[in-house]
Amino acid sequence: MQELERGGDPGVAWLVAVARGASLAVNAAEASLWLVLRGGLDIAARTGAFRLGAGQWIHFDRGACPVLHAGERTVAIGMVIPADMQLQALRSPQLALFPGRGAMSALMQRLLARRWRAVAGTPVRGIQAIAADRWQMERWLRAAAGLQQGQQAQIARCPGRSLSHRRQVYARMQRALLYIEGHMDRVVRIGELAELSSMSVWYFTKTFRAVYGECPQAASVRLRLANSARLIRETPLSITEVGAASGFENNCSFSRAFRTHFGVSPSLYRNGERSVPADRANPMDRACGAVA
Repeated sequence: MQELERGGDPGVAWLVAVARGASLAVNAAEASLWLVLRGGLDIAARTGAFRLGAGQWIHFDRGACPVLHAGERTVAIGMVIPADMQLQALRSPQLALFPGRGAMSALMQRLLARRWRAVAGTPVRGIQAIAADRWQMERWLRAAAGLQQGQQAQIARCPGRSLSHRRQVYARMQRALLYIEGHMDRVVRIGELAELSSMSVWYFTKTFRAVYGECPQAASVRLRLANSARLIRETPLSITEVGAASGFENNCSFSRAFRTHFGVSPSLYRNGERSVPADRANPMDRACGAVA
């Protein structure tokens, strides 16, 4: 385990890589973006716990302090963004990155990996942390912003008289959505999400529905069911254990919700009775056309 702490000039951004069984704790309070090029990456953060596969990405807001654990065959790259650069990015459509996660196209993955290596200059082995100047990082941020193409429709649905205000509200909604995704093992109370977003419960629920087209409770159920389908496919856990790990009180409620959502029981799904398409993990992916 290696810790990455902010030192020296607080305005300096870092390009970071973690690979081949290494673990990295980012203690800096800045935002960070992580891309998995190969293998799987487990992340524990204040926002929650996440499992990323090859071709997936995640962006944390300030204060998440993620701890990353790479698999033996994993190669993941990322950047730690200083506070002033993050504020500048949120004001600029060319540099904006909002909290969230999703999937990369093969073309985007190659582009970001190539630009990352152009700055780093060396192959990824274990853990690397390279300080980069502002011009290099802005160039990389401009390319990384392409990961969230299609978000303008959601931003337009946010309340606010100015575009700047709507973008701030959207960042709060994305932070809440990422919090739901980080707690797949339980039902997240709306009060938690409203407090996280610095809104009243009524205003948060209204805004969330306007942005994503579903209420927070429905998003939580959908995401937990999508996660349960992954657990059934990829792990030897029993159906009862999968239901408990997905935040359902008992096997009956889990089986009923699973059948309603996917049209087939969990047992038949495991036995391959019916091919069920993977659910999209993030409503934003519907606009981006990426399957998470």
